[in-house]
Amino acid sequence: LITLFSFSQDSLRNRYSVATDLSPYAFNGYSLKLGITPKSHPKYDLSVEVFSMEIPELVINLNSKNKDKDWKEKVNYGVALYGDKKLGEKRNSFWVGAGIVYLNQTVSNPIEHNQFNQLEILGRINYKWFPFNNGFYINPYFALAGRQKIGGENGSYQLAPLMGFLSVYLSWEI
Repeated sequence: LITLFSFSQDSLRNRYSVATDLSPYAFNGYSLKLGITPKSHPKYDLSVEVFSMEIPELVINLNSKNKDKDWKEKVNYGVALYGDKKLGEKRNSFWVGAGIVYLNQTVSNPIEHNQFNQLEILGRINYKWFPFNNGFYINPYFALAGRQKIGGENGSYQLAPLMGFLSVYLSWEI
């Protein structure tokens, strides 16, 4: 009983969240993010995400060296760890943070097929908006990532050392 009581008291000290990023679903992928905000440090949030997606042709063509060469790029899976800090005092507030992301990717065109791994270090800003009087919130974000290939081969496909992205999480907090 003492252990059970202690555990239940500890669980009351934290807020947990589950979220999904809309972008991967729009591009034939998936996303699941789990997070924790310790009650003892309510201005900090730590989360982990797993995701997959096909990179849109428009994004591939932003790199002029890959433009119009019929490349297809897919994140087979990605694993991200994020840490964020709340900037305001209200429930609806801006958060800033950083993350580290491991990506397992495949690129192909009619001539080549390559698989490689990248590591991203990113900075991000996001806003948690609770539109209703419950745990549901909408979490738009912008991130800028420095990227480095850490294994595999990308062939003649040119990797961008920096990438910015914008998306929205649909989230639930308990």
